[in-house]
Order: sequence, then C-alpha cells, then structure tokens
Amino acid sequence: MRKIAVIVTGCYLVLATSAVLYELSIRIYDRGNSEFAGMLSVALTFPASLAVILLGKTAFGVNVGDSDASFVTILGLAILTNACGVWFLIAALSRRK
Repeated sequence: MRKIAVIVTGCYLVLATSAVLYELSIRIYDRGNSEFAGMLSVALTFPASLAVILLGKTAFGVNVGDSDASFVTILGLAILTNACGVWFLIAALSRRK
C-alpha cells in the first residue's frame, strides 16, 4: 500500500503543479486575457485552497491574484496541504485492513 500512496500522491503533485505553472505562464505572457487564470488550480486544490486563501487574506492581507509570487505561493501551499492529506488518508485506509 505504500507504493500506491507514493504513486497517487506523486501523480497529484505533478498534475497540480503543472496546472499552476500553466496558469502562471498565462498570467505572465498574456496579461490581457488572464482573468480566469487560477480557476483550474483552485479547483484542483479545492479543500486546502479555500483555507489557505482565507488565511492569506485575513492574516496577511494578500490575495491570490495580487502578484505572481503570491499566486504561486498560496496555490503551492494548497498543493502541499492536499498532498499531505492524500498521503495520510491512503496510509490510514491501508492500516485499517
């Protein structure tokens, strides 16, 4: 079961990171048409993205779209939070059996 946890978590990390990098490239190279950049990344990191976005807004006064650095940092933290959650969920399910 440990291999399954590594494979699933690794695939999630690759998918979510590639989505963030793709949308970052849209934000950098096509600013005029980047009004929806970030929606795919937020959808892929949904449970953690809401918490991290809310924490960033209330504690630090930073929004996701304020700058490219905040975009990558906030969504990167959401990716890592979800990856840890997936890892622990698979580990807990494998121990129950």
